[in-house]
Order: sequence, then C-alpha cells, then structure tokens
Amino acid sequence: MYFDIWNNINCNPSKKDVLMNTSKKGIMVLLAMVLLYTNGCRKSEAESSEADKTAKEGIKVCTMCGQIKGGELCCKPNQAKCPKCGLAKGSPGCCKIPEGAQTVAICTKCGKIKGGEFCCKPDQPKCPKCRLVKGSPGCCKIPKL
Repeated sequence: MYFDIWNNINCNPSKKDVLMNTSKKGIMVLLAMVLLYTNGCRKSEAESSEADKTAKEGIKVCTMCGQIKGGELCCKPNQAKCPKCGLAKGSPGCCKIPEGAQTVAICTKCGKIKGGEFCCKPDQPKCPKCRLVKGSPGCCKIPKL
C-alpha cells in the first residue's frame, strides 16, 4: 500500500507518481538546506555590531599603563615600567603613545596606532603569525576579530 498526501490512497502508483514524489522530496530537502545555510550561520546582531564597532574604532589602549583597555593586565599593579615612557614595559602602548594623548586605539587592520602617520600605509612588512604590520603596537598583542 502506498500513501500519497496529494491523492489520498493510491494502490498502484505509476512511475510518474513515484518520480513526482521523489522530485518533491528533493526540492523540500534542498529548500530546507538553503534556509539553514542562509539563516543558521549568522552572528547575532549584537555580536556583529560590537565587532563592527571595534573594527571602526580600533582596540582602545589605556593611556595610564599602555595595556589594552579593560583587559586583565590593564592598570595591574607591580608591572615593570619602561624607563623611556613610564608605561608597562612591553605593553602595546609602550613607547608608542604620543605624549599628552587622551585616548589611543590600535587599528584592527594593520596594528598601528589608529589614525597615525603609518596607519594602514601600504607595503609595510607583515608578521607571519598575526598578519598585522610587523613590530606594530598590535603585532601579536591584540585579539583577532
């Protein structure tokens, strides 16, 4: 016995009926896959807007210690100080933050100080590990977006 939703009960399905049902099932599976692919892999709007905001503004650097603002090392006591700039030695901002700067950010595209003279300048050597400009403040120090 063969049950067909569209024709109720059909005892002797023809080849045409079987092929039509197979085609309908295939189309339904294909549609389900397309819907899952297009809707199932999206980031939430909150996640994507936060990533977009960080990419536009850059990663903020604390001007008091030179570490990534809000990170676990930001303004942590007993960090070794750089004798030249007074910030935490080896921090992303160490000897890179201009004097008197109120806010500083690292460009997420190149790793240099956002808006600085060398920010996103072409033909700068890239670090093989992080793909940012080699030796930039963000080189191997900022999280990848």
